[in-house]
Amino acid sequence: MRRGWSVLGISTLICVIPSAPAAAAPADAPSRADHLAAALRRDPVYVTDHSPRSVPADAAARIRASVARLGGPVYVAVTPTTGVGPWNPGDSLAALLHDRMRRDGVYIVIAPRGGDGEARQFGAGRRLPLKDAWLAAEFESSSDASAPDVIARFVDIALSGQAEERRRHPRPAPRSKTRVALDAYDAADRRADRAEKAAFGGGAALTGLPILALLVGFRVRRARKARR
Repeated sequence: MRRGWSVLGISTLICVIPSAPAAAAPADAPSRADHLAAALRRDPVYVTDHSPRSVPADAAARIRASVARLGGPVYVAVTPTTGVGPWNPGDSLAALLHDRMRRDGVYIVIAPRGGDGEARQFGAGRRLPLKDAWLAAEFESSSDASAPDVIARFVDIALSGQAEERRRHPRPAPRSKTRVALDAYDAADRRADRAEKAAFGGGAALTGLPILALLVGFRVRRARKARR
């Protein structure tokens, strides 16, 4: 009986003693979008410093000069991470930046090499054919075009009045620097091959001349002997 009362007493004490408060959940760490938004508040053109070989030294200045032609606020993020993250790769980073910034305007997100990105417009104001212009700019840019190159072409197309037409029928993209170098190497190789064949043919002809002279001389001497 005493054992039963002891168990009951311990159970009562456990129920009465307040449980320790659960550890507070840690606050969400600032995301990459938060960092980019903070950078864009300081400067509307953000250029990553993680890809120095892909981004020209004057990238920010060139981008500012290009997007100034669009008029109105424009925010540009040149960043290797153009998607939201591994869990939502298809979501729009431009839309997420607008959500963080709470400022209307044109948002451009682009990779340093210029091969991936988007342009979106939020808020009222002059509407531009950004989607058509962006797709056309990507089609018409070389495979090694930098972010400033693609943005400059994008602005030209957006203001041309032919964005949809350019998207449907893009102009031929210029050759990449690698392609130009390879074509130059192939051309030099072909020239060297032709020169080698010409030299071989000329040498063979020169080598055959003495033999031909001997044959002609032999025939002449035989003809003279026959006449005698």
